[in-house]
Amino acid sequence: MKRAVCQQALDRLIAYLRGCGVEITSENCRKALQLVDRALAEAGSRDVMARAMDMIPEYFDLPPLAIPMQSPPLMRGSIGYHTNV
Repeated sequence: MKRAVCQQALDRLIAYLRGCGVEITSENCRKALQLVDRALAEAGSRDVMARAMDMIPEYFDLPPLAIPMQSPPLMRGSIGYHTNV
C-alpha cells in the first residue's frame, strides 16, 4: 500500500533532523507536524517534501555543518621547502 504524501514528508523530515543531531522530543515532533501541515497547505500534494525541507530553518535551530577538509595539506618536502597550501 502506498504511503500518503504527508507521511512520506514527515518520515523524511524526522530522518533529516536525526541526521543533523536534533533530538526528536515530543515538542520537536509537534513542530515537525506543524511544518508538514504548512507545507501541505502551501504546496498541495505536488512538492510537499521540497517545501517542507525548505522550511526547516524556520522551525528548527540546526547545528552548524562541520565540513572536513577534502584532502590533507600539501607538503613540498621533496624540493627542499615545506609549505601548507
